[in-house]
Amino acid sequence: MYSFMGGGLFCAIVGNILLVVSTATDYWMQYRLSGAFAHQGLWRYCMSGKCYMQTDSIAVVLYPLLWTSNTLASLSTCHLAYWNATRAFMILSAMSCFAGIIAGILSFAHFSAFERFNRSFAAGIMFFVSTLFVLLAMAIYTGVTVNFLGKRFGDWRFSWSYILGWVALLMTFFAGIFYMCAYRMHECRRVAGPR
Repeated sequence: MYSFMGGGLFCAIVGNILLVVSTATDYWMQYRLSGAFAHQGLWRYCMSGKCYMQTDSIAVVLYPLLWTSNTLASLSTCHLAYWNATRAFMILSAMSCFAGIIAGILSFAHFSAFERFNRSFAAGIMFFVSTLFVLLAMAIYTGVTVNFLGKRFGDWRFSWSYILGWVALLMTFFAGIFYMCAYRMHECRRVAGPR
């Protein structure tokens, strides 16, 4: 049981670090714009050595052929909502993973006050919730990038921050699996009783 919890805790800590690094860095996508390389993350984009905050004004750079301000405003709002949804799900994922780590650490201790509340089960659920949130964030980013932004840039690719997000998804998923296995072992021992 403790080996499963230790493995799950290791996966969760690595996954949480990867979530924070992936969310904070600027290399989710790299592309060539006007002959120069550019890259962007969830918070800012960088072109020609200068970085700018990721706001709705980026739509003016990405969609210069649109003439009406209504169309531009609606695309800017859609573009901003996509950034905000991805950011929110990544932050929620890191927070739920951190809560799972706390519950996972507490599951090593045996308090009689928490006899009815199984902390390894709670930690496993928190890691699965974290996995769901990071999956939603990555799916939103991937869908919009491939179907909307990727068509605007001929030479583009996903970069290392994006890949770290997918690796964090796997780590939080395996942390949840490990903690659920620890819970099942604990339940089997509890039902069997002392011999």
